[in-house]
Amino acid sequence: MVNVTMKYLQERQGKKRGTLSYRYRRPVPGALKEHLGKGELVVPLGKTLVAATKAYGKVDKEVEKALAEAWDVVNGKAKTPKVQPVQTARELFNEAIDRARDLGVNPYRHENDDSEEGDDEARHLIADGIAEKYRPGYRAAGGAYATGVDEPDEPVGVTKADAALLRVLMTTDPKAPPVTIMDAKKRYLQNRFALRQPRELERKKDEQRAERAADAIVEALGRVATVTSITREEARKVQTYLRGKVSAATVDRYLNDIRSIINHAIAEFPDLHGLKNHFTGLPILAGGRWGGPTAEEEGRPLTVEEATAIRDRIERLSRQPDLILIWRMLEGTGCRLAEVTGLRVVDVVADGDMPYLDIKPHDRRGLKTVASIRRVPLMGDALDATKAALKLAGENDMLFPRYGVEGGNTAASAALMKHVRAITDDKLARVHSLRHNMADKLKLAGVEEADRNLVLGHTLGGEGKRYGGPEARLVAATRAVRKALA
Repeated sequence: MVNVTMKYLQERQGKKRGTLSYRYRRPVPGALKEHLGKGELVVPLGKTLVAATKAYGKVDKEVEKALAEAWDVVNGKAKTPKVQPVQTARELFNEAIDRARDLGVNPYRHENDDSEEGDDEARHLIADGIAEKYRPGYRAAGGAYATGVDEPDEPVGVTKADAALLRVLMTTDPKAPPVTIMDAKKRYLQNRFALRQPRELERKKDEQRAERAADAIVEALGRVATVTSITREEARKVQTYLRGKVSAATVDRYLNDIRSIINHAIAEFPDLHGLKNHFTGLPILAGGRWGGPTAEEEGRPLTVEEATAIRDRIERLSRQPDLILIWRMLEGTGCRLAEVTGLRVVDVVADGDMPYLDIKPHDRRGLKTVASIRRVPLMGDALDATKAALKLAGENDMLFPRYGVEGGNTAASAALMKHVRAITDDKLARVHSLRHNMADKLKLAGVEEADRNLVLGHTLGGEGKRYGGPEARLVAATRAVRKALA
């Protein structure tokens, strides 16, 4: 009689000779199945009840520990261990097709096709070989079971990869599983990174944005949806779900990412060609007829008093001389913070009639848009700060060695924001506000939009296209900044 306290102990009886074996068999809670990749936990305990009883306690503790750790991960109480990413059904299928071909089997054979003679036998031999790996009582010896069991145990704990291969082997015309939103996300990132190898921080940001977009669909719909199954009503449901969690502008960004991922999948997967993307045309919450970008997204310019007080505080309290130089260059150019912290010494032309910063991407810093590639005039205090930075850089190739590294602009932002917040707790006041200040100066000086775009690195349109080469653009930009600072 099995001890009733050992609730997960299972007694198994052989079909012909009455032999017994024991194993620990415990169902996996539904919420953990996807994380653990299986529906039950099965561990052989031995051939006798004595051996099984002796092993049960240790196995039960190990299983309890594994389940507790899994619950922590699912509930966000522990960091997910670094493991290989979980494969989707589509990925497992494609991998199984490749494995079958490597084993000399045509996955798409036709029944009664004389040209495939011997294919069935090969399939069964391969399938039997896979199944034997997962039979607990199997100990092959000369073609027989050493345990004396005439009927081998049923396979237990077959991996998803081998299960997919078995399904391919056992059908004449295997069908690929439908494309899920996770398949779409993975293909989107794969092709995005194929265009160029991003730096680690850029890769991480792209991955996080795609993850957030895909997770929003899963959380809103309560399932890992296939791309073809998402209806217009469900697309609206995703938008409504996000509105209850993040700002309107952030909802729009999430939906932009979702639209890009699904559009890319429609173009990439043949079975999705011609599919309608139901996320297209959803109302824009933070722009268009809803009143343009929110104040939280736009921020505001700093007042003269705020800018003066912040600058004075940085000069007095900053332990590093580079921080105030960065602030002064931002103040006098209207550049983005990453554009300044990522400058190389060779990107600075501090002499001549029209000194400038050559803003362009390089292996240590990309740019937000193509229009960001430009020459930004240097004059007045910004020019003095730039010359001081060149002296401070010494033999370094980066103008600001401390911040001219991956993630350096984030560190510089954090350092500068401490001073900003010491002067004002208005969340709309920030380092980026200096860019708004320059934009306002250009407008108030009567500078045309096309010339303002040349300075700030906004998309050039209309009259902006009249400037042909970089020299002509620099002349126009210099004239614009001179008027703004007059």
